[in-house]
Amino acid sequence: MTIWTDRLDKIQAGQAAKPRVVEILRLPDIVSWRPGQVVTKWETDEDFFTTGGQLFGGYLGALADQVMGHTAMSVLEDENAFRTVQMNVTFYRPVRAGVLWITGRVTHKTRQAVHVQVDFTDADDALMCSVTGIQIVFPRTPRSTP
Repeated sequence: MTIWTDRLDKIQAGQAAKPRVVEILRLPDIVSWRPGQVVTKWETDEDFFTTGGQLFGGYLGALADQVMGHTAMSVLEDENAFRTVQMNVTFYRPVRAGVLWITGRVTHKTRQAVHVQVDFTDADDALMCSVTGIQIVFPRTPRSTP
């Protein structure tokens, strides 16, 4: 167990203090995780829909960034911290009301970076959106501790 996986366990159990940004954006908690993978379930919130009745793409980016971070945490050593340095979003279908399953998977890891893919699927398992990203890894300081 690392400080990072301990934090994932606390998030999943609803026992972790949430950063203010997570509360403001109403980002979801973790449903399950294992090394290299995190699964989140989010019931769409119409407060984040455009006038066209679909989810605002920037909000999908926020959801993806959170899941990418949690996924990186699942494989990080105690002495390291991380930050998102790249995200690429591909939209396949408009997201409308309903449930989204958000799954992050580590696709490649080096000493300096964790590459993650995040897939958004609906209740029928249709792929709605995919995000690839890179988490840069650096030495942990007191400020970068969870």
